[in-house]
Amino acid sequence: MNLRSPKLSRLLFHLLLAFLPAAVQAQTPLLPAAKSPTAKPTPSAGPQFSEQQLQEMIAKLQGRIQHAADAVIGRIEKMEADIHLRFSYLRKPARLDPNSYGSKDDITSWRTSVQQLRDMENTLDKLYANAETDLGTALVQQQINPAIADQIRNELLKSFPWPTIKKKSELMKQFIDAHEELLAFYDKNWGAWKRGPTPGTAVFDDPNVSATFQTLKGKINTIGQQIDDQYTALVQ
Repeated sequence: MNLRSPKLSRLLFHLLLAFLPAAVQAQTPLLPAAKSPTAKPTPSAGPQFSEQQLQEMIAKLQGRIQHAADAVIGRIEKMEADIHLRFSYLRKPARLDPNSYGSKDDITSWRTSVQQLRDMENTLDKLYANAETDLGTALVQQQINPAIADQIRNELLKSFPWPTIKKKSELMKQFIDAHEELLAFYDKNWGAWKRGPTPGTAVFDDPNVSATFQTLKGKINTIGQQIDDQYTALVQ
């Protein structure tokens, strides 16, 4: 996952342009630009800075904003990456082939893995829910003027693809529920299948059991593909 895309980098640049005048007022005054000996004094319109001093302040402010964004968005990105990796394991065809399970102990192990994915998804939801507060705190901790920090935080939050984030979260919960159903099915019907005519398939003597299995497989594959689509949209 990469929420810190070039699009966000461009946003940070525009934020600098928008908030630099106010940010300059909040900085510790630096040496003013040198004046010509023959220059006549003019009424002061606020702090005057040389081109070099402005560039230094831009770089300093940019670094502070980027550091604050990295601290908050970085945590989200890491959790997104961990979830995507675990999700990818569950998307492998072997998970939908009961013949790949050597014993009921394997079912128990995968149940633990699915529960861990649920816990991680809940943590991710909390990180997104707390992003507003966390970004505000991180910006202030970077010694950015609180009023300016609030505006920057709000602009950063607008860069989050919230509809995609919400949809992916809903689908992930459905995917986890469906996998728990599948594992419960394996546990209940252990030994009721045999290898199918093609690799990675299983057949059941009871047509009703077979229909239930196919329904679960179809649900997991459909939701999984929808989640893949949301991940694609998330990084665009």
